Amino acid sequence: MNEHRHGTSTLLVVAALTLILGSIFGASAGAIAGRSVARSNQTLIVQTPAGSPGAGAGDLLLSATVPPPAPVSATTILRSTPITAVATVPAGDREPVESTADIVARTNMAVVTVINRRYFGGFFNDGADLRPVGAGTGFIISDDGYIVTNAHVVALSIAIDVIFADGTMVEATLIGSDAFTDLAVIRVDVPVPGILPLGDSNALRPGERVIAIGSALGNYTNTVTEGVVSGLGRRLANVDGSAMDNLIQHDAPINPGNSGGPLLNMRGEVIGVNTAVVRHAASGLYADGLGFAISSQTVQSVAAILIADGKVSRPFLGVSYIPLTPLTAEMEGVPIENGVLVTETPAGGPARQAGIQRGDVITHINGQAIDQANPFVNLLYQFNPGDTVDVELYRQSTGESLTFKLTLGTRPDIR
Repeated sequence: MNEHRHGTSTLLVVAALTLILGSIFGASAGAIAGRSVARSNQTLIVQTPAGSPGAGAGDLLLSATVPPPAPVSATTILRSTPITAVATVPAGDREPVESTADIVARTNMAVVTVINRRYFGGFFNDGADLRPVGAGTGFIISDDGYIVTNAHVVALSIAIDVIFADGTMVEATLIGSDAFTDLAVIRVDVPVPGILPLGDSNALRPGERVIAIGSALGNYTNTVTEGVVSGLGRRLANVDGSAMDNLIQHDAPINPGNSGGPLLNMRGEVIGVNTAVVRHAASGLYADGLGFAISSQTVQSVAAILIADGKVSRPFLGVSYIPLTPLTAEMEGVPIENGVLVTETPAGGPARQAGIQRGDVITHINGQAIDQANPFVNLLYQFNPGDTVDVELYRQSTGESLTFKLTLGTRPDIR
């Protein structure tokens, strides 16, 4: 696909949300992948691209401004049997609540710093220098060496290093990543100092105390902060108009470099993976204590799939598009206020084969309306590759409302 944003005329800068991938090692910090912005619900999304730098990766809009890394990779997607160490702890089996210091002493060795390295200089790997360009956090979930982190922490990497809490550095292999949920699994082939179990994020209540551990600014490894659960079931918009759902909002201080780090309950169980923080809002208002974590329920299912299959298979419609709102529709001169404006239908994709054209406005998938509450990608990802769906659209060139029946493909792999 070519889910690539065309132009920037529809952008509205009124607030900021930042994926918390940290920079490291001085001059290398500026080499982190370029950032993209998009307007959604009056929030400016500032996001490190989590996918392939080239167009043609899938029905999730990703926009990178850095040149593609060399296709020489030490990060081969591996296949493995499902892990058994990642399991929700039953409520009846939980230990009594511990102190923060006791929890940190027991869990800290299972939290690691994750270093993303890419080539600089030379042509591809010919004379190029493999350098660190960013740091995030991860945590060990299995005695087999599997580590969960954010997809944007390892995006575009040529090599990945892991630093244990005692300072030991080892190489890691990318097992798989899923840009839609911003989760990735990597693996180290050495004995691990400990593992962290997943708790039940569905049992959380606002006001419960939580602990965040992460590599603040990429340098202050295994930094511990504490806060409370501020809200549950939160949604944050992505640059393509899709949204991350079922997020945990909390006020434990988190900084660049905390991406991929665990959010622990007071039993030392991982109930979330830190992924984003709101820094400031419209009219110069400063936002404090607005951190967001991916729920352990999501982590449980996605990590198991990545370890078993190396990827999460997602459906593919095969369109480039601009998400529409009343404002963007007016700016683009489109008479439909909700849906997605098709800007391209690559050859060979299901949309092109079905007869969908550039300039069409897709308004419904299987009768479900596309709007800000139900973004295009979120609706699309309710289905599986191979499913047959009805796509309703408005054809601007003729003024017709049309319905196309098509079979969804499989979204090409991205990193």
